Amino acid sequence: MNAIVNSPRPAARVAPHPTHVLKMLVKREMWESWSQFIRAPLVAGAVFLLFTIIGGGAGQMAFLRHTSGEIEINGQRMQLSQVNWTELLSKASPSDMAQFHDVVNLATVFSGVWPLLVFGVVVFFYLLGSLSDDRRDRSILFWKSLPVSDTAMVLSKLVTALVVAPLLALAAALVVMLGSGLIVTVLLAINHANPFTLYWAQLDPLTILAGLVAWLPGYILWALPTAGWLMLCSAWARNKPLLWAILVPCIAGLLVSWFDLLRIFNLESSWFWNNVVGRLLTSAWPGSNIASTIDAHVGGTPNLHLDLPTVLGIVAPRALYTSPSLWIGAVAGIAMIIAAIRLRRWNVEG
Repeated sequence: MNAIVNSPRPAARVAPHPTHVLKMLVKREMWESWSQFIRAPLVAGAVFLLFTIIGGGAGQMAFLRHTSGEIEINGQRMQLSQVNWTELLSKASPSDMAQFHDVVNLATVFSGVWPLLVFGVVVFFYLLGSLSDDRRDRSILFWKSLPVSDTAMVLSKLVTALVVAPLLALAAALVVMLGSGLIVTVLLAINHANPFTLYWAQLDPLTILAGLVAWLPGYILWALPTAGWLMLCSAWARNKPLLWAILVPCIAGLLVSWFDLLRIFNLESSWFWNNVVGRLLTSAWPGSNIASTIDAHVGGTPNLHLDLPTVLGIVAPRALYTSPSLWIGAVAGIAMIIAAIRLRRWNVEG
């Protein structure tokens, strides 16, 4: 008698969810570019902190050399170690305290600018080489042999550049702010002042953190034109995408200016440079929206008092989301990203 053995059927393979594929591709991008997005902002912040320490030390020596540790308060000179800062602050007027409060917070916020500025350079060149580097080293042939769509590959690079990398840059900025606060703490303690009364009690960390987080959605939408243009050039240009990315809009701007082509629309040539050339090349730079939104936020207010909410409102204004320039640029950026996906599918060297 022959026994019939029913062997179990192999389980059917389930295709991975698109979000899982995108997550793995973003991890791959970070593995390859972590030094750009993590190390570069931190190095910029470390350089800033180093110069802060050097400047603070030089200022401390100059202060002791020229004043012998004495300061003048209400017309009376006294040693810095004898000043009762708690009593002095309690006698200060509300306007003086508000001004002192703003100086502490704004100095802290501006100390975190340097990692963001370096991030602007890093993300520009990352987007520019995002689709050309894998053609140059022929790794695109490997990725096309896998069940990974061109859409997923392009979106993973876009998410890395406009979501993950800015979050890392904000984290680096917060680290630099903390480091600058510690330097101020040491300098105040050396001069026999209470750093908790003069610095930490005046700081609004939650307001600063909320302002930085509120900046991110507006940055993503504002940066789409530059991201789309650079990825389009990266997908199309077989070599030297940097030249194509810069020369094409600049030559178009020169032609518009020379022949005054916008006069038929009653527009100046500067409009083209600001809203086309500028948006294509500089929108991914953190804070590039300030020039176009500061008038709407400030409203021509004379003698504007720059406090923390005002500065954070200029950096991440609510009026930005009602700006036609934001949404028109975002639509144009999405269109160029779609074109880059199509070009990546067709433009394979070799």
